[in-house]
Amino acid sequence: MKPRRQIVIASCIFLIGGLAASLLIKFPSQSDQQETVIMPPVVQVVQIGMQSKRLHVRSQGRVTAHTEIDLVTEVAGRIIDLSPTFVSGGFFRQGDVLATIDPADYDLQIAQAQAQVKEAHHLLTREEAEAIQARDEWEHLGQGDPSPLNLRMPQLAEMRAKLAAAKKALEYAKQLRLRTQIRAPFDGRVRSKNIGIGQFVTQNSVLGVIYGSGIAEIRLPVSVRDLAFIDLPGSMNAAVTTDSRNRTDKQSALPHALLTADYLGKQQIWRARIVRSEGLVGRNTGMVTLVAQIIDPFKRQPDPTNSANPVELPLGLFVEALIQGRRFDRLAILPASAVFGDDQVAVVDRDNRLRLRTVQVLKRERGQVMIQSGLKDGERILVSGLLHPIDGMAVTPELSSRAHQAAGGNTP
Repeated sequence: MKPRRQIVIASCIFLIGGLAASLLIKFPSQSDQQETVIMPPVVQVVQIGMQSKRLHVRSQGRVTAHTEIDLVTEVAGRIIDLSPTFVSGGFFRQGDVLATIDPADYDLQIAQAQAQVKEAHHLLTREEAEAIQARDEWEHLGQGDPSPLNLRMPQLAEMRAKLAAAKKALEYAKQLRLRTQIRAPFDGRVRSKNIGIGQFVTQNSVLGVIYGSGIAEIRLPVSVRDLAFIDLPGSMNAAVTTDSRNRTDKQSALPHALLTADYLGKQQIWRARIVRSEGLVGRNTGMVTLVAQIIDPFKRQPDPTNSANPVELPLGLFVEALIQGRRFDRLAILPASAVFGDDQVAVVDRDNRLRLRTVQVLKRERGQVMIQSGLKDGERILVSGLLHPIDGMAVTPELSSRAHQAAGGNTP
């Protein structure tokens, strides 16, 4: 190839390359013109709707008897009879004879006491006659004012005292005779029986253990913090009275408690009342014990107009309790995941940026948190999508139906 031709070809290649380079510089590629854009993270939010709600308190405990005593003898003797109801689990009424001790010895004491009364009455009558005779004789002699001894006044007082003592001894003997019949002091049920017919018992022997069937109690421990949610009356000691009308009036002002337990093959519900507080904070638990009561737990007096407690409530049953709480207005109820740390939430503003805010948490319960102040109606709150939210961070919010339901769901 001739040198001239080579020079021409090289010059053309050089011109073409320079032209291409200038075009690339003047018109860069589209990919080089575009800047790298980072999309804001997608997060789940819930929109606040302020609510008015009762904040109930949960607890648990076992059913116990309001009254439980040892049935103790006041006299000694041999058991000659037992009531058919005096068996473990047996029901009885107030005044029923549960056991009978042989009264023969006490009948003898009554007879002896009656004889002593008659003797003392005879001696008093004779002494009164002698006193009248002594006064007549003294007046007949006319020797001035007689002394009490002359008129046999000390002897007369002694005979009167002996008659009074004999009458008291007779009353005591009759009382001992009555005590040979051990009667039920209240309507109730037998927990255990310790004796049998023919057994000799001494004074203060325990025949068995009985408890009242009219009222059942449940001791419910509650934290000191949760006491703020229960509207306790000013006096918690005005619990249950014997008068049914007064009892109803007083109970109407006491907080409700719903008791639930698995019994008779299904979950049962009983309605109770919180009647008092034991008033002490447990040294180890930091809890205060409230006492709930149920009237007629064994359905011994069925009331067709009251179906609140359809089945009996046995003693010893472990129950869950939902104590009626106070009503609070303008609460924001959110999923527990909405709160960071102890008292911070992330609010999504109109520009879809996070704004960290400190709020006042009133209560946490079962995956929910109740916020009393610090939020406004209609604000959007971050509930998921970021583990560590940063103030001012841009986000892409999406309304979470699941979170919305959790926030507005019913709290029992």
